[in-house]
Amino acid sequence: MDTNKIFGIDTFDKRQMKDSLPFPVYQKWKNAVRKEDLLDIETAEIIAHAMKKWAIERGATHFCHWFQPLNGLTAKKHDSFLDRGDDSTPINRFSAKELIKGEPDASSFPTGSIRSTFEARGYTYWDCTSNTFIVDNIMYIPSVFVSYDGTTLDKKLPLLKSLDYLSDYATKLYNEISDDHCYRMKVKIGLEQEFFLIDENVYKQRIDLINTGRTLLGAQAPKSQELTDHYFGSIPQRVEAFYKDFDEKLFRLGIYAKTEHNEVAPNQFEVAILFENANISVDDNHLVMEILKTTARKHHLVCLLHEKPFKGVNGSGKHNNYSLVTNHGRNVFSPEADMENDLVFLIFTACLIEAVDKSQALLRSASSTTSNDYRLGGDEAPPSIISMDLGQDIEETFNSLMNEEEIVRNYPKFSINRFDYIPPNMTDRNRTSPFAFSGNKFEFRMLGSSNSASDVNIVLNTMYANAIKRVYEKYKSQNENIEQFIKSEVVDILKNHKQILYRQDNYTQLWREEAKKRGLLDLVHYFDSLYSLISEESIKDFCGILSEEELHAIYDVGLEDVITTHEIEAKTLIYMLDKFVINAFSKQLIQNNKLIEKCGINSLDSTQEKLKNGLNEIINKRNNLEEMIHKTDFESKYEKAKYFQYEISPLIEEIREVHDNLEKFVYKENYNLCDIQDIYSSLI
Repeated sequence: MDTNKIFGIDTFDKRQMKDSLPFPVYQKWKNAVRKEDLLDIETAEIIAHAMKKWAIERGATHFCHWFQPLNGLTAKKHDSFLDRGDDSTPINRFSAKELIKGEPDASSFPTGSIRSTFEARGYTYWDCTSNTFIVDNIMYIPSVFVSYDGTTLDKKLPLLKSLDYLSDYATKLYNEISDDHCYRMKVKIGLEQEFFLIDENVYKQRIDLINTGRTLLGAQAPKSQELTDHYFGSIPQRVEAFYKDFDEKLFRLGIYAKTEHNEVAPNQFEVAILFENANISVDDNHLVMEILKTTARKHHLVCLLHEKPFKGVNGSGKHNNYSLVTNHGRNVFSPEADMENDLVFLIFTACLIEAVDKSQALLRSASSTTSNDYRLGGDEAPPSIISMDLGQDIEETFNSLMNEEEIVRNYPKFSINRFDYIPPNMTDRNRTSPFAFSGNKFEFRMLGSSNSASDVNIVLNTMYANAIKRVYEKYKSQNENIEQFIKSEVVDILKNHKQILYRQDNYTQLWREEAKKRGLLDLVHYFDSLYSLISEESIKDFCGILSEEELHAIYDVGLEDVITTHEIEAKTLIYMLDKFVINAFSKQLIQNNKLIEKCGINSLDSTQEKLKNGLNEIINKRNNLEEMIHKTDFESKYEKAKYFQYEISPLIEEIREVHDNLEKFVYKENYNLCDIQDIYSSLI
């Protein structure tokens, strides 16, 4: 496979547009992307014609507006290029109107009560800043999704608004500080996607994996990840073949799949994509998740994107690497050698510290769904407490500014295998920190593997822009010497928000106690963080990006997620108990009784007692669970979500604990449920 020849051939990107469009039309499109001009209908008509020609030459027969509704997934409706001509003969048509606007309906998407069924019509509009692409025989047009009056019904439009908002104020502040004036600032994101692969036949034997994405029952295997022998180990041949197909599909779409390796847990893997403009990176990640699943199926595998499909081993995240870059390529998080005098780095980093501290609950909410709760706080993931780690070098620089002390840097000098090497800084990545500086970017590790990356970046962009705006407007009102102002402002920010900074082990109980003393939030459940979306402060902070009505809709959809997730898990667990567990445990009890009677194996008496008591407990809890999920007398959706989070969810885990402690006493011949060891062994 010659990657240079196939790279981007299924993408109508900037290069393709430049080659296929008249230069004045191409220039108008570029001006529209830069927000310097609006795209007129005549220009759109020429672009639509070029797109159609390109797509049909590449084998496309249909097109779709591809959008991101509030359920966190993607959606589309296929329309054929084929139409009836004026003389009733077939003709391929694709107009500017069809490119710019679609009507996919909105009646069955979660809308948080913004749209009722009787007024359900929704519209998609082309996002001309993202690349159109082809998958199979469909041309995908990245789009935003709104109601008839422009109310947001998706995750992409707020992302685009937040990017413009941040660019506006970041550019203004940057140009006050630097002689290297820019006209735009871009958020660059690199997303690392973790996932599990298991054999398709094994998957089909586990209704809990099919229905919920995770195992609701199953004792831990005798050996899982204790030896960390899977981590960065030899990739199984089946997975190598899968990766080869997967890479080719990404390369054809112009997506740089840079790094692939085994993760810590059995059957767990990772793919990292190179940095890209934030909205394109989010689009690419949705494609990555979809292509992971479809490619796995072609290799008789199943890709699991649930954050914690298996209890007792590492879960999966989606690390969000965040940076801010000028149109000239200056990364504001890349410090100069004399960091203490690099005003751009100091103030832009300080503003991010302020933004993160002020948006703890919002970041917790935006980085999760209910499924991510099972992962946070484990050895592979940060805890639910938001904090930042700047690394030794930066923290010492900021401390010296606060304390008005001279900076003394003592970098360790050492050589490695004939290479004279001096580490340039002391920013070794803290893998227990939710928000860690890692060279020239900040890595947010809380984001769940199944999540859309839109939400967390909407929050980051908006809150970061608010902090930058505050600093910029303060400077313009005071008109001080810029260097004195910046250093003074950095010190003020650090003094007001230093509680968010922590460089030690975030997993310890000591940190939880320390975080509580500092007044940091410990929102253990996704449900606990949802209130932040509709607080007066959030409504004020999101002004212009998300309206009060739109924030309430996101809140409502979040509550629905809590209820639905736990309800499906409860119903699936009851099904599994009735179909497999009760029967298997009962068979084992009968078989043991026969052995005791015929062979006099009295040592089985204690096992019988455990099985009998455990089975009774499971049946009683199962009956309670079934009764509880049919409760209907709730005053509000909030109360119902609270009930499912704090009453239903714990009972599901209680039943699992009883089952898993007894599973080892049940012979495989009696238990028709594929166990965890079989799942882990499915790739061998």
